[in-house]
This record gives sequence, structure tokens and C-alpha cells, in this order.
Amino acid sequence: MTSFFRKLRQNLLSQNRVTRYLAYAIGEILLVVIGILIALQVNNWNQERLAKMKAKSYHERIIEDLDIFIDETEGSIRRSSSIRKIILQTIDMLEAKELPEDKIGAFERTMHLYYQVPYRNPSISTITEMRSNGELELMQNLDLRKRLIQFEQEILSTDEILVGMGNHASQPVFYIEQYIRSIPDTNSVSNDWIEVGIQADFEAMANDEKVANFLSKFSVQWSHHMMFSRRLNQSAIQLRDELIQDLDALK
Repeated sequence: MTSFFRKLRQNLLSQNRVTRYLAYAIGEILLVVIGILIALQVNNWNQERLAKMKAKSYHERIIEDLDIFIDETEGSIRRSSSIRKIILQTIDMLEAKELPEDKIGAFERTMHLYYQVPYRNPSISTITEMRSNGELELMQNLDLRKRLIQFEQEILSTDEILVGMGNHASQPVFYIEQYIRSIPDTNSVSNDWIEVGIQADFEAMANDEKVANFLSKFSVQWSHHMMFSRRLNQSAIQLRDELIQDLDALK
């Protein structure tokens, strides 16, 4: 094809047909320009297709992250409610200075769990990845993008609050632990773990008002954790549902 156009150009020049040559030259330039424009358009289409595929993948992964977050926070809400309940039962028993036989299990569970308030929430790792890769703009729904970033910041802020609460809980734990003795079960020793039981002096704890007071503070911590988890859970559900709608628009 190139040799054909070269021969045609040479014939026009040899025949001194300047006007036709100029027309031919302009046509050749136009063909080149059109070819470049077509190539650029094809490239743009390809880039848009790849960006849309990537955006779809990110949407799907964020939805998966939120599903995990929702499941874990729902479990956390149930656990917080259960532990808060047995702490309150234990406080009632300490104040009454009575430990009914059918409540011994609840008392022992309280001594195991009262201080184990989680101080970290699950992260939405895909959002962090998009930010580090500079690809947040792939989520073209600006309002949804903004709210996802705000949700990520809300998780971090909540973690900071929970960590602060945990730091203030160290002194009460040390105080309560003076009445508790850990008893390792040597029959259950393995290379990976050892089961540890406890022996708590209920009578001494019942005669020390500080124990009930400190436990009441932990019940408040569990209430706060439940409240934070419920709020984050509701936000995650709403964002997930909107992301699913946004993903349907990309298909």
C-alpha cells in the first residue's frame, strides 16, 4: 500500500500536475489524521472499558468488606449485650452478698470476660487500597465516595475512643484481679494452648464495695461498645445497599 502511494506521488510530480499533487497530499494528510483520531478513540474506549471493569471489581470487593463488617459487628452487638447482662447479674449478687448455685456459672463467666472489651473494629481494606493506589476517582458516585471515606474515618475515630476507654480500665482490672486466682488445667496442656480456669473469692468481693463499682463501669463500657457497634453496623448496611445499586448501574 505504501509503495502504491509513493508511485502515485512520483507520477503526479513527473507529469507536473501540481494541483492534483497538492490535492493528493492534503488527502493523504487527512487520512493520516483520521487514522490517528480513530486510534485515539479506540484507545479511549479501551481505557474506559478497563476503568469500568476495575470500578466494578472495587465495588464488589467493598461490598464483600461491608458484608464481613456487618456480620462481625452484629456478632459483637450480641456478645456485648450478653456480657453486659451477666455483669449486671454479678453486681446484683455482690450487692446482695449471695451467690445462688444456679448463678455460679454466670459469676465465673463475668470474671473471665468483664474486661475483654474489643478495642478494634474490622477495617474496610479496599478503600485503603484505592486511596494508596490513587484510584478513588474510579468510584464516580461522588456522594457515595465521600460517605465511604467518612465511614472509614468513623471506624478509626471509634477505635480511638475504645482504646482510650481501655487505657482507663487498667487500674480497675488490677484491683479486681486481687480476688481472682488463675488455675491452669495441666490435663489440657498442648503445644499450642493451655486451658486456664479461675477461682474467685466471692465473699471477699461482696464485702468490697469498690468491686461492684468497678464492674458497673465495665458494664457501661460494654453498653458504649454495643452502641458504637450498632451505629457502625447501620451505616455499613446502608452503604452496602447503595453500593449494590451503584454496581447494577455499572453492568
